Amino acid sequence: MRITTDHLLIKLQSLTSSKKFLVAYSGGLDSHVLLHLLAQVTTLSQNFQIRAVYIDHGLQSVAKKWPKHCLSICKNLFIDCEVVSLALTIPQGKSLEAVAREARYDAFSQVLQADEVLLTAHHQDDQAETLLIQLFRGAGINGLAAMPIISPFGKSQHIRPLLDQSRDALEHYAQQYQLDFIEDPSNQDHRYDRNFFRHAIIPRLKKRWMSMSKVLARVATHQAEAKNLLAEYIAEDLPQLTGKRTGTLSIQQLKLLSSARCKAVIRYFLDQKGFQAPSDKKLRHIISDVLYAKPSASPCVDWQGAEVRRYQDDLYAIRPLSAHNTKQIIHWVIDQSLQISSLNRVLKFKQLEGVNHLLLRKDQTVEVRFRQGGEIIYQAQRKQSKRLKKIFQERHIPMWERDRIPLIYIDNTLVLILWDHR
Repeated sequence: MRITTDHLLIKLQSLTSSKKFLVAYSGGLDSHVLLHLLAQVTTLSQNFQIRAVYIDHGLQSVAKKWPKHCLSICKNLFIDCEVVSLALTIPQGKSLEAVAREARYDAFSQVLQADEVLLTAHHQDDQAETLLIQLFRGAGINGLAAMPIISPFGKSQHIRPLLDQSRDALEHYAQQYQLDFIEDPSNQDHRYDRNFFRHAIIPRLKKRWMSMSKVLARVATHQAEAKNLLAEYIAEDLPQLTGKRTGTLSIQQLKLLSSARCKAVIRYFLDQKGFQAPSDKKLRHIISDVLYAKPSASPCVDWQGAEVRRYQDDLYAIRPLSAHNTKQIIHWVIDQSLQISSLNRVLKFKQLEGVNHLLLRKDQTVEVRFRQGGEIIYQAQRKQSKRLKKIFQERHIPMWERDRIPLIYIDNTLVLILWDHR
């Protein structure tokens, strides 16, 4: 099937109401075809606004001339292009592909404007490669669903409008319009899984099964449908599985489920919070080390960008905790906002409304401190003093949060607890 501007226009109109698009443009064949198609589409729909972004990973010396090439192509197509340079470092034991991809999409999110949709040029053969990679990694239904044609991306969307097109169709289009695209030498490096499948495995498979890419893309579609159906069932069950605190799961209820159902619920729970799916090994640890830990324990299972913890009967999924000095004492000039960098939090004067009556003199010392143990606060509304520990227990505040809650002292007396209501 040959791709046309009409086909792309209809595809975009069926997927989104947005008219503003940011194209991830690498200068290679796939993204050049997409960019060229969109340049033609703008003549059919004057309401479309197209921008391009080129990400310079800084990993190849040969790539130094590519930003200039991409800017030139975009200029000829009357499309604005932004170049973003990354300074990547690859941590020991981490995949270069994974680190580069994460940094790339983080850059996309930073560049994406309001009401703008991200477009990437993934196609049918990319989908087949992704499915095979996930298969050999032992992935479950989520991994085998491969790449969706449309998915949430921050507050916007990520669309892959060429996902039903073959690489042959894109190559034919490039030849037809004599597109000048970049040939990335790293795409021939068989050390990377995708390149190994693309050059060493898939061509041999296609000799026997000519429609292999199309069939594998169909398999991914079936898996995506099954994934979505499973998600619908889990979403219906979730209200009965919630914990005492908003955004948690009840450990007691999870333990009543079958093993397979429990795993599916936890995967769905993590996915809804935007976390990367844990490996099977990590998932087993969540069940054995967290669900079945003693109620008094504070277990934690972590992986890239996520931590799963428990407090009492509640299962939490959170971002990794940042370094925080609980011994620090911060003087607060209350007519100014106070930035607490270790908590990524800003305190403002209006948050002191409950103790305004205590701020009687200009020479009073207002300080922010953190729990050390043994603190007592006077509760005016109840006309009694109470231990901070008891208040935390009554509010079901997890242990790891307690040392991160700002405590307001006026003249060395604890007068206010600044709960985070974000």
